[in-house]
Amino acid sequence: MGTLWVLLGIWLVVCGATVGDPVASKSAEALEHYQRGEYDQALQLYRDALLDRPDAPELHFNVGDALFKRGEYDQALREFERVISAEEQKIQAQAHYNIGNSFFQQQAFEQAVAAYKQALELDADDEDTKVNLELALEKLQDQQQQQQQQQQQQQQQQDKQDDSEEQEQQDQQQQDQQNQEEQQEDSEQEQQQQDQQQQDSEQDQQRQQEGQDQQQEEQPADQRSISPEEAQQLMDALKNRELEAQQRRFRATGKAQARDW
Repeated sequence: MGTLWVLLGIWLVVCGATVGDPVASKSAEALEHYQRGEYDQALQLYRDALLDRPDAPELHFNVGDALFKRGEYDQALREFERVISAEEQKIQAQAHYNIGNSFFQQQAFEQAVAAYKQALELDADDEDTKVNLELALEKLQDQQQQQQQQQQQQQQQQDKQDDSEEQEQQDQQQQDQQNQEEQQEDSEQEQQQQDQQQQDSEQDQQRQQEGQDQQQEEQPADQRSISPEEAQQLMDALKNRELEAQQRRFRATGKAQARDW
């Protein structure tokens, strides 16, 4: 907690009070509000003073200081950055210091370290800057380790997810292959059954045909059906046989009789 107080509590509030100077008068009044923790009133007075002296780096510094106390770190940064071009090196160093503090509060420790180092280049003996630089370096190291751990965890999770998805894909492929093989096997079995049924049907037809042929061969001739031409030929043959038989009988009877003159 003491280190945090060093980070937040060491500020330079610049105001040059001169009798009859309205800017100096507003700055002095603003400083009183600032010291009582009345940062809204202090900010308003500093901004009023800026209307009379817009290029004064000291006023921008104090506006940034009041904004920092209100927690408006981005706006404070913009005010401090307008001070680093001041002619006085001491104010430049303190502006870099406050820039470092603003970055620190936003946990932008890498930028905070850079700002503190710039402040030390301008004022190497400032103990507050050294302490805050040390603290920022520790925080930066912790942050980098945490980020590295998070990246490792994310990578592990991603690897697990990739492995899981790959395994699911392999399982799906195996299942699809198994389904295809089962479908192929079912199709082959169905085709075999159809072929067997067709073969059995052909064999049944063949046996029926053979049985019919055999029955026709064993059927008596007089029971066989004949065509009309064959029937006519048969009738004619019977008539001829009967006529021949009558002629033979007539010749035989004639031989037994003698002439009676």
